[in-house]
Amino acid sequence: MRRSVSLLAAALVAAAQAPDKGPQVDAIFAGFTRDTPGCAVGVSLNGEVVLRAGYGMADLERSVPITPDSVFESGSVAKQFTAAALILLEQQGKLSLDDPMRKHLPELPEYGAPLTIRHVIHHTSGLREWRPLALFSGFPEGTRVYNNTDLLAFASHQKGLNFTPGTNYTYSNTGFNIAAILVERVLGGKTFQQYTKEAIFDPLEMRDTRWRDNFRAVIPRRAVAYEQSGGVWVQEMPIENIIGAGGMLTTVSDLLRWNGNFTHARVGGPDFVRKQQIPAKLASGRRIRYAAGLNIGSVGGVREVAHGGATGGYRTWLGRYPDKGVSVAVLCNSAGANTAVLGRRTAQLWTGATPSPAASNPPPGSAHAAANAGIYRRIRDNTVSKIEWKNGRLMLAGSPDQLTCDLAQTVRCAASGDDAAVYEKVEPVTPDAAALAAYVGEYQSSEVSGVIQISVQGGALRMEVGPAPAARLEPSFRDAFRLRDGSSIRFWRGDSGTVTGLSAGSDRVWDLRFTRVR
Repeated sequence: MRRSVSLLAAALVAAAQAPDKGPQVDAIFAGFTRDTPGCAVGVSLNGEVVLRAGYGMADLERSVPITPDSVFESGSVAKQFTAAALILLEQQGKLSLDDPMRKHLPELPEYGAPLTIRHVIHHTSGLREWRPLALFSGFPEGTRVYNNTDLLAFASHQKGLNFTPGTNYTYSNTGFNIAAILVERVLGGKTFQQYTKEAIFDPLEMRDTRWRDNFRAVIPRRAVAYEQSGGVWVQEMPIENIIGAGGMLTTVSDLLRWNGNFTHARVGGPDFVRKQQIPAKLASGRRIRYAAGLNIGSVGGVREVAHGGATGGYRTWLGRYPDKGVSVAVLCNSAGANTAVLGRRTAQLWTGATPSPAASNPPPGSAHAAANAGIYRRIRDNTVSKIEWKNGRLMLAGSPDQLTCDLAQTVRCAASGDDAAVYEKVEPVTPDAAALAAYVGEYQSSEVSGVIQISVQGGALRMEVGPAPAARLEPSFRDAFRLRDGSSIRFWRGDSGTVTGLSAGSDRVWDLRFTRVR
């Protein structure tokens, strides 16, 4: 006991004597001014808060500045709290993480393979993302005030998953959102809001944290979310009552208190803290970086436990460097804010960690490899990406993941990330009017309620689903087209060569099939 007190005293003295890093943090956030939205940032060292600051404006209309006490929406930083609620319920004997989801949510279909709570909190469930399902039902996000029950209905109408649960990793908000309903079913009368407040927020004195289960509720000190459109700032607030995967309102101080629990374990005890940080293992035995709502990795050789988030115009990041005793929380109300970069640059001031330099030595056969830069389709969902020759190797544009490529007659590359996606080189096409006409028609699916209408207008293919605005389809490779958001529409042909159906694909919905009916 005496040793623990001595260590705490030493940590407090070290924090008090640490040089002021405020000016350096000011420089990192210098782009946020009285004319822009901005960010709040908080830093703790060995459990003591050493910096809290606000930059930019919480409300541009009323000239209200952001302060360290401004309330923001968390985005996917919330997932670790939903996962924590489920782990705590397992500790209390109310459920098992290896329970099938159907045990508590019998509306879900069998899917042909066991789908467990553990699969959900590790993103190894295969559940399709709800946003594309809403789009192909004719009412995309923002056109209706969706709630968690609506999302359970989307999942219940799916006849398949992206993959067999436990065999792969693909990020899915759907599972975390319906897990909030599962918690309420298990508790039998207590809401998800009430349980997390009693079990997590109150014990950790997170007084400004709650779930946005009513988007119209008045929240003191809430920052308004913005994005830029046509060079001007416009509001981009989440108009929905969906919680679990996101939808949590909080402050940087409250998030630092939560991160402190991974050290002092006031909530759940050491076993809870350990379980939440165990990276998932796939059925193949391969470990991935994702744990229970947390990414486990390293920066510059220093262990990092972190997660980012985005909802509407809110952008967030919460990181912890346990070997250095450092935690950083960044909450922003600007859709253009790169919170992971801002957070890691801030953390470096205390950890000293810097990203490792990219490898520069070209591998054998590099001249041949360089020639294979170009357009690739991700095999599982037909979305297209650019693979570039950079730093002496083939790299997926915009991604830090390394690629392992088979440069045989069919050029394929596998990414090193958690989902280990495989890419195949394709040739761009420019279909003429006759080729476009072959795709025109009406397409239906038994898994979503919308009807896809494909037409040709102004020399381009267009897609309409219900009352949603028409979308232009840009050619990507043979029989495949790209939507503005990067998702894919690939048409299928029968034995005669006639188009018989299509597949809608994205990074979170791999193969949603529609049959041509007219």
